[in-house]
This record gives sequence, structure tokens and C-alpha cells, in this order.
Amino acid sequence: MTQDPEPAVTDPSDEWFDRFDGKLVLVLLDNKRAPSLKGGRSLWALHDPLTYRPGDRTDSITVRPGFPTDLASIPRWAWIILPPDGPWVKAAIIHDYLYATSGSGVWKDGPRGISRSAPYSRLEADRILREAMANRGVPFLRRAIIYLAVRLGGARGWGQEDQIQRRLAADVSTAIE
Repeated sequence: MTQDPEPAVTDPSDEWFDRFDGKLVLVLLDNKRAPSLKGGRSLWALHDPLTYRPGDRTDSITVRPGFPTDLASIPRWAWIILPPDGPWVKAAIIHDYLYATSGSGVWKDGPRGISRSAPYSRLEADRILREAMANRGVPFLRRAIIYLAVRLGGARGWGQEDQIQRRLAADVSTAIE
């Protein structure tokens, strides 16, 4: 009689861990006068909160319902390779939120959406985007292209809430009811 070998002990940090909580549910923003657009792309709002746990999973970033997003801000000419609604959408929304709030997690005078005491820097926000895309299974080359694009061209979007476009957007509180 042979004895079964002792099971290998695995490091829990080596196992895949879904860093996102909940499903992504979006509402298309619209108003009576014109569609809600940003750079020619439709604006969406979160219907349910979206939470992500970066790094060592002790901190969390939670985007509240109603937060508007254009999904991934990818130029139209690149959509054939990298559409704005690819598997990176959840990561892009977390990234949009960090950019819109300058890493503070405070949007529209609501509750703070980050659990750590210090705001995230732009570099940290971009690294969280890359990490979150990896967590969603985005292939390395696509992750690298998107990450490099936000590092090179994202500075002008840091801290910009696109106030004019958001004012034109529908009243989110009624859109998600």
C-alpha cells in the first residue's frame, strides 16, 4: 500500500484573486436636448458601485453609482485594435475615477472612495490601471500599449472632471432609478 504524497502547500499570494467586487452595470447617459458625449463617445454612468483592491489588497478604491465614464479613452483610429469596451473596462473606470478626483477619491462632495489616507499620485493611478488590466486577463502587449499611452498622454486629463460635459449629461440620479 502506497501512501499518498503530502499535498503541496501553495502560497495564497500566488493564486489568482479577483480584485474587483461586483458586476459592472452601466447606464447610458442621455438628456432631452442632445446625447451626452465626451470627445464624440457616449458617456455612461455606474449603476452599482465598483470596488477594486490594488497592491497588497488592504486598501480599496470604490467608485460610487452615478460616476460618469466614457469607458476607455482610446482614440477612434485605434478602436480596431483596442476598442473602448474591451476587457479593460473595469480597470479604465477605476482609472477614470482616480484621474477625475486627482487621486483623492472625493467626487461631487460625496464620501471618500479610497480607503487609504493619502491620495494616489498620477503614476500610482496609471500603475493601478496596468495591474487591474492584468487582473482582468488583458494580454501583456495590450496592457503595455494602454499603459504607455496613459503615461505619455494622460497628464492633461489628471484632475479634469470635464465639468461642461457632465453638466450636459442627464440627471444621473433619475437615470439609474
